[in-house]
Amino acid sequence: MKVRLGFVSNSSSSSFVLNMNKLNEVQKRQIDNHIEVAATLNIDDYAEKWDEWSIKCDDNIMVLSTNMDNFDMLDFLEKISADKAIVVSHSCY
Repeated sequence: MKVRLGFVSNSSSSSFVLNMNKLNEVQKRQIDNHIEVAATLNIDDYAEKWDEWSIKCDDNIMVLSTNMDNFDMLDFLEKISADKAIVVSHSCY
């Protein structure tokens, strides 16, 4: 369970499935370090460590998921041109 002190938006769960064969090594590292990279690209002003997405790799897919989607992963994937690797469209709960 994630707990956030301060202002909390009306958040929900989200996930993406990425085809790792469509990602280059730089994109893979950027996704692994998405909070730090987002700060350098001025993508998400409020992204902090507790907004980090869970990342699991299995064979040729990368599964990104979160219980609190305060970090705009779709925007991030578009900015690093990794949105072309999305296998399963963004799902939100």
